[in-house]
Amino acid sequence: MKFCYKVCFLAMALVVLLGISMPAAWASGEIGITMDGAIVKTDVPPFIDENSRTIVPVRFVSEALGCAVIWNAQEQKVRISKVGNTVDLHIGQKNALVNGAEVPMDTTAVLKGGRTMVPLRFLAETFGLSVDWKKEQRMVIIKSPPPPKEETPPGGDHGPEGEGPASRVGIVSGNAVNIRSGPGTNYESLTKVNTGSQLTVLAEEGEWVQVRLAGGTKGWIFGSYLLLQDPYSPEDEGLGRDYAMPPNAASFALVMKDFVNVRTAPNQNSAAIDQVFSGQRLEVTGRQNDWLAVRLPSGQSGWIAGWLAAVGYNTDQKAATTDSGRSLGLLSRWSPGSRAGTGELPALTSVDVEKTGDGVLLKVNTAVRLDMPSSFRLNNPSRLVFDFSAFLGEDAGDPTLLANHGPVDCIRLGQFDGETVRIVADLRDAASYALSQSSDGRTITIQIRSVDPASKLIVIDPGHGALQSWGSDPGAVGPTGLKERDVVRSISLQLGNILLNEGFTVIYTREGETGLSLEDRARVASISGAELLVSVHANASTNRSQAGTMTFYHAPWGTDLQYQISNRKLLASCIQAELLNRLKRENKGVNGANYAVLRNCPIPAALVEVAFISNYEEERLLANADFRRRAAEAIALGIKRYLAAR
Repeated sequence: MKFCYKVCFLAMALVVLLGISMPAAWASGEIGITMDGAIVKTDVPPFIDENSRTIVPVRFVSEALGCAVIWNAQEQKVRISKVGNTVDLHIGQKNALVNGAEVPMDTTAVLKGGRTMVPLRFLAETFGLSVDWKKEQRMVIIKSPPPPKEETPPGGDHGPEGEGPASRVGIVSGNAVNIRSGPGTNYESLTKVNTGSQLTVLAEEGEWVQVRLAGGTKGWIFGSYLLLQDPYSPEDEGLGRDYAMPPNAASFALVMKDFVNVRTAPNQNSAAIDQVFSGQRLEVTGRQNDWLAVRLPSGQSGWIAGWLAAVGYNTDQKAATTDSGRSLGLLSRWSPGSRAGTGELPALTSVDVEKTGDGVLLKVNTAVRLDMPSSFRLNNPSRLVFDFSAFLGEDAGDPTLLANHGPVDCIRLGQFDGETVRIVADLRDAASYALSQSSDGRTITIQIRSVDPASKLIVIDPGHGALQSWGSDPGAVGPTGLKERDVVRSISLQLGNILLNEGFTVIYTREGETGLSLEDRARVASISGAELLVSVHANASTNRSQAGTMTFYHAPWGTDLQYQISNRKLLASCIQAELLNRLKRENKGVNGANYAVLRNCPIPAALVEVAFISNYEEERLLANADFRRRAAEAIALGIKRYLAAR
């Protein structure tokens, strides 16, 4: 990623002291924390209590340390278990129960702001973790104990030459899954694991799999909850052999700005013959430099600026062409009551819902020019939201318009606040949408279309490359001048070709330079009705010894995305596991992060940091075509594993 983003992440992500006594001045500053080399954070701020111990939210213990947590509100008790150890903490009591034995503590668990907060140092030491404090970097380092070495059985499988024995890895696909002492439900539960946890596979017996946990303890998990990963082999099946663009692939442009001029020639000095709008999907018939030749719904041809659109490919020629959205009849209509408009806000005069072949047209009408709405997608339940700067003019409650056609169940209207009319389309199936405006500006049409699930639409976001006043954002730059922008573009295009050869539809947020913001890139997934988004990056650090692979997701509690936490973490975990299998770099882990492209994406999304471009060795690898190809293969297989597991 761009270097300044990395610095901001390191500086702002974490405020945890891990229960280490230190001067009061440090306690008030920002402290970093890593777990087995990966940066982690808490969702609410920890604090230093009167006993000079750091108290953290119990959710941190669950996610960062991999513990199972059970809260008993009646007894005011939290039970935390991992690798055969169980700790019971009572709110306000200094004695804990560790595997049933009473153990004194020098502080207590507390309730604060409705959250359970626990002393982390006590728990870390109880579960056998080592803790170190780096004063110069103001960083707490937590490390798991090294796993016991496995003896290689005679004639056993081995990885690539010089790499030692190959191990199978399993990714957990359920929450609070029991790890038992033997292969059956009648055996004792040693601990619980959650979605995304990576376990080393040791043996299989019937439907049960023996695994080794991070601390070295062995146990058994029911096989249905484990997604098995094989060691990397050049002969690995399941990927396309030809990574070139399929010869039958058709190209389309997805317009990503409210108004984009269609011109007679591929330059900004040529005449504008029409305008296209956000979400419109146009057949691409040619290219010249950064311009796209497109065919309009009317059949007329012209040129649009490629940096104002995302570009997609599909091996189904029909799916790549533009749907004219021809109306097949009126489904329902609303017109306002007697209330007059307020101030300068335009009042809606009517809203029509019309039927098309694969969805509906929602026509919003006013007597004066109406600005294009802001739009976004929400989940649980699935719905599209359009906010207009307007006045509803309704005095008999918020109206509902029935659609019951294509992906749309109904349309709801309401005066969201004094300056906003909110129109919500309740969905029953996957949908894409596009907006357009009449020449007089008095009618805005929203086309909501069904998305064919067979198309398996994936959005690929090659990081950086955004147009700036000084040029194109290069992202991080390696010691020899290698640019992140160029590396991740190469990986992303190969990733797209692999998926296309596997029958997927692919949309790139950029193929070259782009005028799309990070929010626009996330909105590509929202508008298109995609399955998922993957953003591809290369990492950077001021410490050139930093190396390895990491993958991020974002699904914080208290937001609409919290309902996707299992899927988002599973997607990131599947991709991370495949990258580790194929690239053989240090595991920097799967982590939560508040990156714009993740938090603004309404569907499962992951951000991949393939390797550190700031590291001399990994810059050399990122410059290598074979390494980039293997990275693309890994991400593609991770996507397929995720879709199968989900």
